[in-house]
Amino acid sequence: MNLIPVAVRGTGSVTGNKPVTSASLDALYGRPAGTTQAHSGVVSRPWVTPDQTSTTLAADAIRLALAAAEVEPTQLDAVIIASAVPEQPMPTNAMLTLGHLGIEGTNTVAFDINASCLGFLAAFDVAALGIMAGRWRRVAVAASDIASIGLDHDDLDSSALFGDGAGAVILERSDAGQGVLAIRWETFPSGAELCTIRAGGTRLNVAQPPERINDYMFHMEGRGLTRLATRHLAGLVDATLADAGITIADIDVVVPHQASSLGMRFARERLGFPADKVIDILADHGNQVSASLPSALDHAVRSGQLAPGQTALMIGTGAGVARAAMVLRT
Repeated sequence: MNLIPVAVRGTGSVTGNKPVTSASLDALYGRPAGTTQAHSGVVSRPWVTPDQTSTTLAADAIRLALAAAEVEPTQLDAVIIASAVPEQPMPTNAMLTLGHLGIEGTNTVAFDINASCLGFLAAFDVAALGIMAGRWRRVAVAASDIASIGLDHDDLDSSALFGDGAGAVILERSDAGQGVLAIRWETFPSGAELCTIRAGGTRLNVAQPPERINDYMFHMEGRGLTRLATRHLAGLVDATLADAGITIADIDVVVPHQASSLGMRFARERLGFPADKVIDILADHGNQVSASLPSALDHAVRSGQLAPGQTALMIGTGAGVARAAMVLRT
């Protein structure tokens, strides 16, 4: 075990202000009653209202985490924002979020990380290493995504699951045994076509438009993605626990990316964890892309399921395809 000594001092999460039920989507898109919920496992998901953006969500989540940590925004040395899709190409979500937080004229570092649904784990890892190296003393890490804007409702796989939101943590150095006990990644770029937004970047855009307007929308091959994402996931978890020098019995809470009802069932049944240890907010949050993991972590902390001194396993999958697991002692 090579401990990265970092403490989670506060957590926070927010959602879109508009609850959208699966029943209402069935009615709106002419589906038989019960179709959307049966397919996704989501009863209702939050979507943003016109006054909400990716960076206002991120700022609101950070404010809640700052309040929990009893820290002021100007005390942050860095703000790292993870998003699968940014609010705009420039400037970064992190810089816009600093503006919402009123951080002006400080030496606060601000930058974005994009690792799809695993962006929060990637940003957390970067922040923890920066703190361990002495580069930063206190860092806000947030993940924020608005999925609702890019859903193709002709494709149930690609539209039924998703909600909007943001989650955040405040990290500081710890000398009390808290920190990242282990983190592992596995990547499979052979699955790049299973989860895509093909247009909107430098290859296909308004100047070089795609053949299909729907290429600006999110598309997912659910079955293929689930097969590749969950294949050997148990082996990844076992290896991560071995790196941490612990066993399944030492894990107090499992915090999974809320990928799908099938993915949540896999976490409960195939990985060997008791159901009451697995944080499951899919039914009323949906899959919030990069925001799923920190939102589930915030739920675990605020509900009392994850207390100081306990150990959490965070696991997830992302487009590409990637898998990751982190063992965190709080």
